[in-house]
Amino acid sequence: MALFDKFKRADLKVLQEFAQNHEGVEAYIEPETPIRPQSLLMVARGGEWARAAIADRGQADAFCKKLGIPYYDAAVVGYPERMRGTKGRPAPAAPSAEELEAWFAPDPADGSGDEEP
Repeated sequence: MALFDKFKRADLKVLQEFAQNHEGVEAYIEPETPIRPQSLLMVARGGEWARAAIADRGQADAFCKKLGIPYYDAAVVGYPERMRGTKGRPAPAAPSAEELEAWFAPDPADGSGDEEP
């Protein structure tokens, strides 16, 4: 067995553990790009995600069937909105207009206001 095969098996083990430790996991097969080999992306209900290179679509199909999770072609259906964020965590919610207004409003306690010095 080649060293490269061992790394792929280790990556798939990481995906298997991710699927077992997260709720509502779905998988997305990603096409090969100039900077990344064909890969399998797993996205949990909470937006966390993990990715690993795969040999081919058949490996992804067998792997997902073994885990009992659905998988989709990312080039066809796109990526789920819940994974938008960084480093495997969902993006934080944007502040509301009221929160922004309160944040930028002058604080009367600090003496700043419309009065001139």
